[in-house]
Amino acid sequence: MDNEKFIGYIGDYRIHDSKIKAIESDKANIQVSLISEDRESIIIKFVEVKSVKSNSPEGMIIYSISEMKEQLPFRKFVFVN
Repeated sequence: MDNEKFIGYIGDYRIHDSKIKAIESDKANIQVSLISEDRESIIIKFVEVKSVKSNSPEGMIIYSISEMKEQLPFRKFVFVN
């Protein structure tokens, strides 16, 4: 990860070591369902999404969700495993 573009971590301690259960989208909105280590369900919603790059994310263990610098007015989030 490029440290010069790193802004910060998103979410609380439950995100660390959670697992991606499912990703759902309807046009420009995306909902990511996670399961925490304590088996708690966590829902993260992104609205007005410009683009998504992923490779079979279901089942992926999450180390963090990191916000990275992006050209305004956009924001960029990276799911780090």
